[in-house]
Amino acid sequence: MAITQDFTIRDRFKFDNTREGLEFLLRRVRAEMVKSDCRGVMCAIETGGHNWRNVAYYLDEKGIPFRFINQYTLKRRREGKDLNRRKNDYRDSEVTAQPLCTGEFVESTIPQGVYAELRTAHNAYRRLVKERTRIINLVKGLLDGLFPEFTQVFKDPCGLTALSMLSTCSIPGVIARMTGEEFVATIEAKHHGRLMRKKLMALHYAARSSIGIAAGAKSVSSEISFLVEKIELIRGHICFIERTLVRLVDETEEGKYLLSIRGLNYIAVAGLLAELGCFKSYRSAKQMIKMAGSNPTESESAGKKRLRTPMSKQGHPVLRYCAWTSVIPMLRFNPDFRAWAKPRRERPAHANPLGGREIVGAALNRLLRLSFALVKNQTYYRSPQLVQVTGYEVFTIHQVGRETPLSVLGAHSSKPACTTWCPCPPGQTRMWYDGIFNRKQARI
Repeated sequence: MAITQDFTIRDRFKFDNTREGLEFLLRRVRAEMVKSDCRGVMCAIETGGHNWRNVAYYLDEKGIPFRFINQYTLKRRREGKDLNRRKNDYRDSEVTAQPLCTGEFVESTIPQGVYAELRTAHNAYRRLVKERTRIINLVKGLLDGLFPEFTQVFKDPCGLTALSMLSTCSIPGVIARMTGEEFVATIEAKHHGRLMRKKLMALHYAARSSIGIAAGAKSVSSEISFLVEKIELIRGHICFIERTLVRLVDETEEGKYLLSIRGLNYIAVAGLLAELGCFKSYRSAKQMIKMAGSNPTESESAGKKRLRTPMSKQGHPVLRYCAWTSVIPMLRFNPDFRAWAKPRRERPAHANPLGGREIVGAALNRLLRLSFALVKNQTYYRSPQLVQVTGYEVFTIHQVGRETPLSVLGAHSSKPACTTWCPCPPGQTRMWYDGIFNRKQARI
């Protein structure tokens, strides 16, 4: 739909999601610009479904400005305008264009380059993890009827020995008719790797008095075998995606600075960069916090306020989830974040102490501010609570990637170097990174 700034509808048409359809869109837009004698054009795209991605990247390639309009916003706006709840494609297009005419929109960007690869790979990783969880829950449900005692012996049904047993023989009646040595030998014949014999013997003993349902046991056992094959296949896919995410994070400019923060791993950094994109497109950390929807928002009605200030939750839910899951291990293993959270959790009642989830929400915003500051200043994270360590070895990495060990602190090298050293208590493994950002491990 072509509409002018004074809400005058000039034309209505439909186009296909093909190159010919997109070229037809540009021809109609140019024709309407000539007829109405307008100086420019801006496209409004409703982000519903998946076809909008092709239109957005095509318009970006042609240099035509566009803005994204959230489908939930359109629904509320349409309900307020039309009391009869009228809805069709042309009406949706008209409601989508109205925020552009009134200036009620924000800047819209789409990921490019390595950030587009990161977002696609991370979305595939999240889908695989969800699918694996769904299949594991389905296996547990089937085992509750077929062999309830199985989960008492094997707490994790996805272990190597447990999967080998489930794919070979999972019917307790068949297991009970074997001797213990025959049962272990049967599993060992189709198992690769270390075998937990004691647990298999305990499982054989439990099968003798199992209350599993015998009716339809063979079909349930076959289904479990199929699900085990799916779990192993998904496990291989997840390993491949994880290697891809590690490689993509290494290619980004921000990855080396975020990985220097203690408590963040490659998957956490990949999730943050996949949703945030390039940090150069942000002017301040407040924009990141607002995009995550973790900014505190006032909630008041009829003079009554809520006791706690809630999150707005108006940003990207995936970004908020990635930052939330990333900051939880930091509150445990990062001494800086742990020391920061302790006084806020233990302050007196009149000073509004923060609870568990409130601490995580505040730490989430702190992580985004810290990430923005590190990337903007191009500095590595250094915890203010440095641990005095003796008997360590620091490696100096030159620009060509060569390693020069320094046996004592304060030793100097004759060549220019780019060294990042993260102190830690003795006996712990820490990651450190060189000028070309190769992942290394140093044992102290």
